[in-house]
Amino acid sequence: MATLSLHRLSIILFLILFSSTLTAQQNQDEPKRVDVISTEKFTEFAPTISADGKTMILQSNRNSNPKRDEERWELFESTKNADGSWSEVIPITAINEKCNFLAGPSLSYDGNQLFFTAFIEGVTTSEDIFYSERINATQWSEPIDVGAPINTEDYEGFPSISANGNSLYFIRINYDNPLDKKSRENCFEIYVSHKQPDGKWGEPKKLPEQINKGCVRDPRIMADNHTLIFSAIVPEGKGKYDLFQTRKNTDSTWAEAKPLDFINSEENDQSPTISAAGDIIFYYTKKDIYALPVPLEYRQMINVTVQGFVRSEKNKTTLPAIIVVKDLGTGETITLENNPNDGRFSLVLAAGSHFRVEFRNPLYLKEVRDFDLRKQETYKQVDIDINLRSDYHATIVTMDHDLKIPVASMAHITDQHGISLLKDSLRISHPSPKLLFESANQYTLSASAHLYPEVKKTIIFDSHTFKPDTVITLFMTHDKVRFLAEVTDITTKQRVKTKVTFNNLDENEVIIAESERSILLRRGDRYQVAASSEKGYFFSTVIIVAGEGEIGPDGIQRLQMVITPIAEGASLTLNNITFETASSDLKPASYPELDRIIELMHQNPTVIIEIAAHTDDVGNEDYNNKLSVRRAKSVVVYLNKKGINNTRFEAKGYGKSKPISPNDSDESRALNRRVELVILKI
Repeated sequence: MATLSLHRLSIILFLILFSSTLTAQQNQDEPKRVDVISTEKFTEFAPTISADGKTMILQSNRNSNPKRDEERWELFESTKNADGSWSEVIPITAINEKCNFLAGPSLSYDGNQLFFTAFIEGVTTSEDIFYSERINATQWSEPIDVGAPINTEDYEGFPSISANGNSLYFIRINYDNPLDKKSRENCFEIYVSHKQPDGKWGEPKKLPEQINKGCVRDPRIMADNHTLIFSAIVPEGKGKYDLFQTRKNTDSTWAEAKPLDFINSEENDQSPTISAAGDIIFYYTKKDIYALPVPLEYRQMINVTVQGFVRSEKNKTTLPAIIVVKDLGTGETITLENNPNDGRFSLVLAAGSHFRVEFRNPLYLKEVRDFDLRKQETYKQVDIDINLRSDYHATIVTMDHDLKIPVASMAHITDQHGISLLKDSLRISHPSPKLLFESANQYTLSASAHLYPEVKKTIIFDSHTFKPDTVITLFMTHDKVRFLAEVTDITTKQRVKTKVTFNNLDENEVIIAESERSILLRRGDRYQVAASSEKGYFFSTVIIVAGEGEIGPDGIQRLQMVITPIAEGASLTLNNITFETASSDLKPASYPELDRIIELMHQNPTVIIEIAAHTDDVGNEDYNNKLSVRRAKSVVVYLNKKGINNTRFEAKGYGKSKPISPNDSDESRALNRRVELVILKI
């Protein structure tokens, strides 16, 4: 019996504990009046909250004068304390003192703009929508008219600005049903205006019938830009105005509105607001502001709030910035601005997407941040400060304008005041060291080098033109000399028009022109000049230095060249065919001359030629004979590989047996070390 009583007692205790827990849970979900903000004596209405949930603005008639029967509605601001409580409200004087009537505030999610309903004596004919911009933590600008096409001569009010700042929801009077007879409440319709590419508001459009059911008001677009909560009077409602929620579908249509029955009561339930976290809803009922947790099935889409300040990296002063947010998945781009006064920004990004955010200021380098939220499953707040650099790290390269090759030069840099940035001239090789330039400042860069006249370039660094680490190229033009080759037939003494090739031996440059036509050569460079073989002629080559030698009164340097007719027994010394020392291996410098032999053979297909190689008198005679034979054969092998039939050549080596100059000096012996073409048969 005692055991049974103990068992029954334990059951009773369990039921008591369960009942207490259940009651606590029920009490936890009961609407709670927001203390400090709400008052017993006056009415607090239309709360609006920032994305981070730390700033609330509302309207109240607490400054009315009941004795004079004067009701005055004004806007007030409160901020959340560290312990989660709200601070005493502060009147927004800059707005209140300019307006005769105020209602329905809507704080932008970044906290930098405040939209509201206002009547201003002598300015408006009825209530219209205005906005103010935050100057600092405690100050707002004077009211600014949103203007047409949103405002008309009739009533517009209770605006709600979207998180991206591109959509404005508001109400107009429903003239088909201006008053609900049962509740004696005024009826309105909800409209939306979207910002156009030029930054102006577009023509407002009335939301569809599943939202505008005849008597609605107080729209509030949530931070996800898809969830819309509003108040409506419907026959099946619980009282007067009840709260409803709808969502925008992927095709931009709106779903059927559902009642928020976890809130709705017999009282007027109006003017909802929810932070980006989506967990707590604040709304008006019983003449005050109440708060209630939002059940999971009613919560908006998951968001991430990114907030902070834009500052100068150098001195940490706050900066205005254009903020470009791009959804890398859809390609959709929106453009926002931070608070130009204190640099504050706040972005609401949808979970499930990957975003790239650019922070731009024309006087600074842009900063780019990626936020990959594709796997984000809960609300998150990211606090991050953006420090913009005003200094550009740049390197300077001086390039030859024609050849596009680097030029070693001396550079000088001055700012817009003519002050040199460098103690001495900067020696530029490939390329210069990194230099530091200030954004938005003007600089003059100059560079010069041997045989290159000075070149100057003026640069203004800005984020639209230059990257954070950039290369500045100065193109320099080499000093030139005008040059003309005149080609004569050695037998008739008549001028011959032929192709002349100028092969620069110092740089990778080849110029082809007709004889008798002047061209520009790089002063001081060595050129191998070749008069090409016309049919029936040998080619002719000579090496010159441009600018060395006589220059005529017309400023032209002339070169006299002769070409020899092809005949049996005629010979041509190939001055530019060379070999490795004591070897039959051709040097690459020989290839242009060998290619001219190929051209000659193509133009004269019946010619048979002897390739004759000669040496000087230094060394063993037998060795020289064999070396000369090997060298002649090396030439023939090259020509064979280029498609000239082997039957058109004979390779012979003569050693030292046929000198053309006495072997009495190095210069004389060099003339004897040669390869010749000899016409054997035509």
